[in-house]
Amino acid sequence: MQVTLGRLVAYFLRLGALGFGGPVALANRMRRDLVEKRGWITPDEYEDGLALAAACPGPLAYQLGVYCGYVRFGIGGALAVAVAFGLPPFLLVTAGAALYRTFAGDWHLRALFYGIAPVVVALIVKACWNLGAKTLRRDARAWAFAIVACAITAILEREIAILFIAAGLLGIVVFGGAPTAPPAKSTPALAVAAIPQLFIFFFKTGLLVFGSGLVIVPFLKTQVVDQYHWLDDRTFLDAVAVGMISPGPVVITATFVGYLLAGVRGATAATAGIFSPPVLFVILATPLLLRHRSNPRLRGFIRGVSTAVVGVLVGTTWLVGKTAIIDMTTLDISIAAVLLVVFAKRVPEPLVIVAGGIAGLIAY
Repeated sequence: MQVTLGRLVAYFLRLGALGFGGPVALANRMRRDLVEKRGWITPDEYEDGLALAAACPGPLAYQLGVYCGYVRFGIGGALAVAVAFGLPPFLLVTAGAALYRTFAGDWHLRALFYGIAPVVVALIVKACWNLGAKTLRRDARAWAFAIVACAITAILEREIAILFIAAGLLGIVVFGGAPTAPPAKSTPALAVAAIPQLFIFFFKTGLLVFGSGLVIVPFLKTQVVDQYHWLDDRTFLDAVAVGMISPGPVVITATFVGYLLAGVRGATAATAGIFSPPVLFVILATPLLLRHRSNPRLRGFIRGVSTAVVGVLVGTTWLVGKTAIIDMTTLDISIAAVLLVVFAKRVPEPLVIVAGGIAGLIAY
């Protein structure tokens, strides 16, 4: 079947509506469907896109999808796929946020998320491990970057944007000597977050997403909860849980947060903000990055930033965990979830979250 823009858009609409399992599962599904079954993307194009998505900020699967649109149909294809891939989860999460706001006081809902929150922490821990294993490997210098970033974040109890820039500049010196392999319930304060402010905030946040959308969760927490006080701890974790059980990229959590703060307009601004960086990177940076990706200085800067991301993620996960794990029951649920996702890898993560919710209903 010959590829057309309409067929490619229809494919990503379906993937956005039914694509569960996280970034790796979605990326593998794209390879199976677009490379092996349909032949719309060549194996070399796919590998280049995967390397680009891993090296640049943005949710891996979403950025890979936009890249596929770009290599086949240029800027128009990239924009069309960007909308198609993000639209179904946006609609689903916005509807879920509306229901959440309506029934926020119901004890059944509170019990459900009482069990889901520690599962979310367990999945973030798994994301830390996976990202660290792929990024740090056995490189002592990378481990040093990550440990320092983790210590700074844990001590200050917040992430600092300049830390990533400093890590990147230092990475040019430390890693730039030779090419490096690419890193494989209270009511929200609605009036506080203006629509442009929401867009700018989530745009900046989107620049910090490497590989898995889960990496933004601790970053979001330190800003949305601790600094701006837009949401309380429990509501924020509920938002993350909804994002994780929805199809499509996990960063769709931004949609839920935006809706709670400013309704549909807030959801739209947050979604546009969080998805804009990967779209811009594909459109503006793909030709340059593919041409110069072996440049030692560029690889050193990217490696420095990516190692710092691992450290900051580990440091801020502690802050998220303190909110979700509040007693022995939630500790037991979190430990069980970690064991399940580590040793029963075929169990889908949304199913683990559902099991946590059932446990919460029983134990609340």
